[in-house]
Amino acid sequence: MKIAFRTLILFIIVFSAHKISLGQKKTLNPVFTADSLKSGNSKDVLTSFFQLAFDNLVGPQKELRFSSNPYAVMMRANPDLAVDSSYLRYTALRNLNFNFNLKLDTSFKFNGFSSGINYSILNRRDYTVFREFLTLVETKNFEYHKLNGLVVDSISALVATGNDSVTRKLGFKLNDEWTKLTTKGTGFTFNMLSTDVKAILLDLATKNNLEEAKRLISSNAKMSISSKAAEEYEKVRNAFKQRALWTIGISDTTYKDQFMFSNVVVSTQFLKGISRPESNHGLEVDIRGKLNFLNDTLISGKDLKRSLLNFEGGLNYVWRSKKTDLSFVELKMSAAYSKIFNGIYLNEREEVFTLNGTLRVRIISDIWVPIEFKYDPDLGNVFGFLSVRANFSALNKALAQMK
Repeated sequence: MKIAFRTLILFIIVFSAHKISLGQKKTLNPVFTADSLKSGNSKDVLTSFFQLAFDNLVGPQKELRFSSNPYAVMMRANPDLAVDSSYLRYTALRNLNFNFNLKLDTSFKFNGFSSGINYSILNRRDYTVFREFLTLVETKNFEYHKLNGLVVDSISALVATGNDSVTRKLGFKLNDEWTKLTTKGTGFTFNMLSTDVKAILLDLATKNNLEEAKRLISSNAKMSISSKAAEEYEKVRNAFKQRALWTIGISDTTYKDQFMFSNVVVSTQFLKGISRPESNHGLEVDIRGKLNFLNDTLISGKDLKRSLLNFEGGLNYVWRSKKTDLSFVELKMSAAYSKIFNGIYLNEREEVFTLNGTLRVRIISDIWVPIEFKYDPDLGNVFGFLSVRANFSALNKALAQMK
């Protein structure tokens, strides 16, 4: 009864916070940052700044967990490190996560302590180095930036011809149509270009080997320079959502009565987007493996002679907001296989196969509530776990914008 009551209070607090945020009169424009395009699932794999999690809220083995990385701690102490040059310099520190976990029993009493480190050996989702992102966008739109400079020079040359009124009028005409073509919201597109202006643009693109610009001008497309630039930006931004993330890690758990290891876990995890990048609804491949060394309670003393292997693979469905592109609902379905190599107990199965699922909902800003379940088809048992995760970097940014 106490556990159910505490859970109810937790949901009331979280829901109230969400309701308050929706009631703000100030409208926030979507800003795509280092964290914003990541799925909640990927943030659990590798934390960009700080994360506080309360796992298995209503179960017998609760866990309060704090995760971060050395660079985030350094930046917290010295805000001057929050620049792109520091991001590049401390890449190795940003790819290293550490965590400290407090184990609790059903009465919320101390039941052990655990810690671990996690390192990303392949982090293609790291766009905290925002220069890489901007460089990719600039590369995509390089031809249009160059063409813009050529057009400006041509306009100046035509207008400055003196008494030749026809040439000057052509210069003003080129200026007018190019301005409308490059300004957002005018509705002016390539197919609306006059014949003489189009001829000038094609000549500039041809002489300067701007093949993409030449193709676009010749196509009479119902598209402007501004919409084309926005399209290329979207392509780069969407590609980041699909990038791979691969981590390896090791963690340990102590006994509740002394600082000795009762469990050591070596793990690895791989994430990769596989759906169409431009879609608001995406799929991630999620593959993970763990090798556990545990205390064998059948042997006197404290040891790590019991060992088991766990492998899990599945898909994570990410549902994003069309307006902000933020993930707000995720559903992961997976299958897991575990095998005990040493230390099998009486009536314990050597191999176990389960079907797993996690429904993850973003409640407010970057506070997530994952609901996990496991189904054992051999015994017909279903196990459920309720957790809460808070990623403080994004939350602090949102609250600061609301002031």
